[in-house]
Formats: sequence, C-alpha cells, structure tokens
Amino acid sequence: MQTDFKMFSEAAKTYKTIPIVKKYKTDLLTPVKIFQSLEADAVYLLESNEAQSQWSNFSFVGLKPFLTLVEQNGDILLKDAEGYEVYRSDKLKEVFSFIQEKMAVMVPNLDIPFTGGAVGALSYEFISLTEPVSCKENQKAKCMLYICETIAAFNHKQNELTFIHYVPLSGGESIEELRTLYDIGVRKVEKYTRRLLSSPQLESLILPSVSRGKVDMSHVRSNYQKEEFERDVRNIQEYIKAGDIFQAVLSQRFEVDVTAAGFDLYRVLRAVNPSPYLFYIKFQHEELIGSSPERLVHVHQSRLEIHPIAGTRRRGRDDQDDELLGEELLSDEKEKAEHFMLVDLARNDIGRVAEYGTVQTPVLKELIRFSHVMHLVSKVTGRLREDIHPVEALLSSFPAGTVSGAPKIRAMQILSELETHPRNYYAGCVAYVGFDGNIDSCITIRTIQLKDGVASVQAGAGIVADSVPELEWKETINKASALLHSISIAEETFSKGGETENESFTY
Repeated sequence: MQTDFKMFSEAAKTYKTIPIVKKYKTDLLTPVKIFQSLEADAVYLLESNEAQSQWSNFSFVGLKPFLTLVEQNGDILLKDAEGYEVYRSDKLKEVFSFIQEKMAVMVPNLDIPFTGGAVGALSYEFISLTEPVSCKENQKAKCMLYICETIAAFNHKQNELTFIHYVPLSGGESIEELRTLYDIGVRKVEKYTRRLLSSPQLESLILPSVSRGKVDMSHVRSNYQKEEFERDVRNIQEYIKAGDIFQAVLSQRFEVDVTAAGFDLYRVLRAVNPSPYLFYIKFQHEELIGSSPERLVHVHQSRLEIHPIAGTRRRGRDDQDDELLGEELLSDEKEKAEHFMLVDLARNDIGRVAEYGTVQTPVLKELIRFSHVMHLVSKVTGRLREDIHPVEALLSSFPAGTVSGAPKIRAMQILSELETHPRNYYAGCVAYVGFDGNIDSCITIRTIQLKDGVASVQAGAGIVADSVPELEWKETINKASALLHSISIAEETFSKGGETENESFTY
C-alpha cells in the first residue's frame, strides 16, 4: 500500500487522521543511520534481536511527536505539540479511549507490526496511581508516551524503508483543502528522504570481540553498601517468616559519570548485549537506553502473552563452564521454586483480564542465554475479554512480579519501606500502544537511565526464605554487568566530540 491522493481523499470521508504511506528500496541504510540523519525530529528507536519474532525484521524511528501523554499530580494529561492540554483523566484507559474517538485514525493495512500509536515508558512508581502502594516524597509516578506524526519503519530483510505520516483533519475540508494537506504531508516525507541522502556518512562502530570478564567497578557508585544490602535481604526474610510474602525483589542502583552521548551508549549496548527488546527513547530531560530480555505483556488481536523470567546464572568462562552453569540452574530447587511461583503470578495477572478457561502455559522453564547471564523463561497466554480495554491488560500485569515479588502488593509495600531511592523507570515498562489496539511492552530492566551526565543502572535479586544474602548481592552485579560494560566501552570509544577511538580498548 502506498497512498495516492485518491486514496487519501476517499479515506477523509470516514476518518479524521489519515496516513500517507511511502516506501523506498535502499541498500546502505541502517537503523542507526536513519536515526542520526533524522535526529532533529527523532525521539525513539525501537528494535529487537529475537529470532522468532516478526519484530526482529524491523526497526522503528518515531519522528516529531504531535501528542504527548504525561503524568501530572496523579492525572494523565494529553498535550499537543505546543504543550497545551487537550484532555486529562486519572485513568490511562480513558485517555486512550479519548484518543481513539477524537483522532479516528485510519490504520494502514501493512505487513508491519507497528504502524503508529503511543510509545514511551511508565515508571515503577506509576503503580501508586492504580494500586494501594504509597510512595515516599521522592518517589513520584512518571508516565511519558509520544504519539508521533511520522513513523520510519525499516525492514532489514527486504532493505525497505516505509514512512507512515499521519495527517489530522478537522472535518469538512473541501477537496482543494484536502489536496493541500496531502501535498504538505508528501513534502514532509520527501524532506526526510533528502536528509537521509544528504547526511554525512557515519563512522562505523567497530568493536573487538567482547569478553565476559569482570567489570571494573572502581568508578561505579552504588546506593547500597554490601553489608546494607545483605541486611535488607535478611529483613525481607523476616517478612517471609512472618507470612507477609513469599518473595520480594530487592534492587540496588549503580551510577557512573559519563561523557558519551546517549545514542552512542545505545550503539554500543545493542552490539554488546543484543536482546529481544532494544530501545532508545529521548525524553525532554533524560534518556532511556535499554536491552531488556523480558516481555511485560503483549496484546495482539485480543491474544495475551507474558514471558516471566526468574532464575539466573552468570555466563561461563568457556563453553564447558557455560554448559555446567546451565545444568546447575535447571536443577537448582530454589531457582525452580521461585520460577514456578512467578509463573503462577503471571497466570494470575493474565487471568484478571482473560476469558475464563483460556489461560495456558505453553512454554515452562526454558533455559535462555543472553550475553552476560542466562535465565529460566516461561510463556503464559490467554485471550482478552471483550469488555476489557487493551491498556487494562497492560496495567493488570504492571509492574511484573519478577521485579516486585509475591504477593505483589504487599511485596511492593515492603520494598517501598526498604529501598530509600526511587526506582524511577527501572522495573516499570517501555511500551507501545498501537492505533490498532495492539500492545507490546517490556520490563525496564537491563536499562541505562541517562540524565545530566550520570548513567544509572539498576538490578534486582529475588529474595526467598533460603536466599544467601551474599549470593543475592552478587546476582545484582551480574545482571548489571552488561550495562556497566557497555558504558565503559562507550566511554573509551567515543570522545566528547563524538569521534571514535577504536584503538584504546581495555577489558
């Protein structure tokens, strides 16, 4: 499908927001090149490294937001490009219902998993707006979602770039006015293609083969001393003994000063730690750079899916060591018990919004290896009830039990008491909510939060009755190591001026 004026004017009889679709064949473009060439308007890049997913064939760049959803004093505000309030509600689903009704978007019929909608993040503390979990004064909920005027979708297999540019109508336009709006939209797409052609050739990022050795922690700050973390592990175990909870995920935050630009950090991270969910999101005052392995919830044509991850080992020093560690993880009774408990929690989360009798677990306790750690992964599915808005499915599983605990609400109350710093976007989610009602989201783990020259990385460990405090401390370091390693490489690779210095690596 490519949009000509006849299609555009015909769609204007039914819809209020019309997509102009233009496709281009290419041979030298990459997602990094697309984003950097269009950086003045670009606010996010979404990618995937999951072989079984259709997403792995595509990268998506969002250009020029014309609507933004943002949390303010417990409400969700919908703002236009100039920052004026369009609508507000204390319920996220009502904001999306308003968008659906007022925008009346024509969804293009394309073989592309995401053709437009809201993209962004919810902080972990967003739960305080939907559940009885109070936050401290410094732990405020955040919501930031962009609805972009233009989506650039790059198909890696076909070397095809598709621009989807949305044109809002006020209604009742004459044929001449429609022609003018169509021509303006086409010119905007053509402007983007010219910028791709005229932008200077990027210097390629060439990294030595990355080892899985120890990360230098000498320049890394943590919000926990080792003994303090181990003390809070024991505090959680007291709550478990008292019968309050079965498990809670205690986290620590690592910080390091950086001079590398946020997008350069992303370039390194996607090479060092490829994951099912790769994202770079540029907010007004901070950036999110992520390589999450874990889906929060996926909604596609009313089919629900969650991938709970619980059970961790570091990667081995060599293939033999790696194989032994995998076998050890699969046979570890503590890890298996924790995993099954969190699978049950995922089944409960889906069961809150699924049709009765449709919840299944087609994959249970599969060993999956990532760059620096290996995990036990399962898959839970169900079918969304007809009376439930897809956004409610997202919130029913938010935040994931694998980053909070079980029972979830009480575990979060205990974590709010013990963890002195806000989690911010850590353990929240990055998501898209498509104009077609489909949703995909990941848990914001293995993510760098960059603000004012400080990169923050947070990682947690699931605490149960027989946890060994020192091992839980080490688990948080293992989980954070890929991110800290990427930061170190980016600092050595990119000078303040953005030039690459590929000769100066130390590992």
